[in-house]
Amino acid sequence: MHGRPACAIIAAVDGDLKRCPDCAEQVQGQARVCRFCGFRFGAGSVGPFDFLRRPRSTVPLPSLLAEWGSALAQGEDVAFFAYCRLGADDGYLLVTTARIAFFGSRGAARLLDWTLAELRGVEQIGRPWRGRGIELRGPDRRVSLRRFGSRRQRERLAAVLSPPTC
Repeated sequence: MHGRPACAIIAAVDGDLKRCPDCAEQVQGQARVCRFCGFRFGAGSVGPFDFLRRPRSTVPLPSLLAEWGSALAQGEDVAFFAYCRLGADDGYLLVTTARIAFFGSRGAARLLDWTLAELRGVEQIGRPWRGRGIELRGPDRRVSLRRFGSRRQRERLAAVLSPPTC
């Protein structure tokens, strides 16, 4: 391909990747800016929008959930936790081995709280150019989840919520 052997091109793509510390996506090793979230690599680099970034919280997730009035039960493990949108509300989605819950921004209100046994269905919805999401059907209503941090995050949630196939 244009003077370079295919094996050299594959080695350059596979062997020269790094992970973005903000969104955890893989980017080219020589990249100065993450193509997914805009993070700027390099010590001391200051971008025009860096003042908008808040420092990552160092509070452990179990402590944060307890502060929000939703402590994990004995033997309950977190399977998925991410920022997204439920209907028109932004907030945090929590999926554990026992339940699914959605907390409004900063954990102020619990907008969804179902056990996994109450979950009736999971379906990927939307069109690529309008933004894909996931629809959950529960005991009392249907809700749509959108605006995940990345496509991988949305796919991971779908895999966590989908029943295992034999």
